[in-house]
Amino acid sequence: MTYQKKIIFLATVVIILTAVSCFYPKPIKVSVAAKPKDSLTVNVIPLVTENIDIMNEFIGYIIPIQSVELRPNVSGYIDNIYVSGGQEVKVGQPLVKIDQKEYKAQLDAATAAVIQSQADFDNAKHYYERMKKAGKKAVSAAALDEAKAKFLSSEATLKQAIAEKNKAQTLFDYTLLKSPINGIVGHIDITKGNYVSPSSEALFSIIQTNPVQVEFAISDKEYLAQLKKHPDGMLFNSEKIQIRLADNSIYEHSGIFKFNDNTLNRETNSISVYADFENGEKKLMPNSYVDILISKNLKNVFLIRQNYITLNNDGAFVSVMKNGKILRIPLHIVGYYGDYFVADNAFEKNEFLVIDKTENIPPETILTMKITNPEDK
Repeated sequence: MTYQKKIIFLATVVIILTAVSCFYPKPIKVSVAAKPKDSLTVNVIPLVTENIDIMNEFIGYIIPIQSVELRPNVSGYIDNIYVSGGQEVKVGQPLVKIDQKEYKAQLDAATAAVIQSQADFDNAKHYYERMKKAGKKAVSAAALDEAKAKFLSSEATLKQAIAEKNKAQTLFDYTLLKSPINGIVGHIDITKGNYVSPSSEALFSIIQTNPVQVEFAISDKEYLAQLKKHPDGMLFNSEKIQIRLADNSIYEHSGIFKFNDNTLNRETNSISVYADFENGEKKLMPNSYVDILISKNLKNVFLIRQNYITLNNDGAFVSVMKNGKILRIPLHIVGYYGDYFVADNAFEKNEFLVIDKTENIPPETILTMKITNPEDK
């Protein structure tokens, strides 16, 4: 094909394409409206502060602050018993007397030995002093040494005699058993004429009943929370500690926090706390279990139902709505009040608590809120 023929061929193709295009309409541009975003109404309630009294319950165990088991320090036959079971006794009050004859004889002998040793010492002392005053010209060195030796020997003998007398006096005093504390005498299972010794079982017990101490346990988390509020270590110092008795009545006296244990119980992961209670009416019986009620007045706190709260390993959270957005806020829980959690968050006035489930709302959704009556929360 020559060059002229190629030119003619191409011109023919162009003419044909131009003719064909005339039979088809031109495409029309259509503007498509944007798809409207989804919208959702979210139910919320106002976050309003309240003043409440919260109460936490623990199981407590009543223990005596002081208790002793009376045991003899000397052997012998019981000569007299001055108290009976259930009797209230005071410090120093006579309780039991062991036959004193043998111990009185030992004391008398030791006393006589002291008198004799004292006389020998006085003589030896005076003699030695006279020998020293006489001087070396009148007394030989040997005689002076002998006088000094007798003086020192009599002094040692006197000290030994005094020690023996003190020992005899102590044993004699042990024959009369006296109360070491104020308290109530327990069951007495001995009678006059029984033989007792230091290796014998306890004669009876004495338990202090006023005041008494109550032991209860708190978790390690509760301990840390209390320590945060009371850095001085006086836990529950701002709370009221009460007892609920077996008949469901509230004991009339409040307790006083004394101390907490210095170790953590591995098995229960808890720490023992001790509080003292007045017990003049003897309503609190040692070794009995009671309910411990810890109450505190909280001001400007929020009550939030448990079903509006999300709990996980990171803590407690709530959803609040602010300026058309839902925010996930950590909740500072300070207690419990029935079905409510008590929080002390610093919520803002334009934040509302979301009471709907909002986990699966698409992020582009337009949110509007509907305020629900707080009484329906």
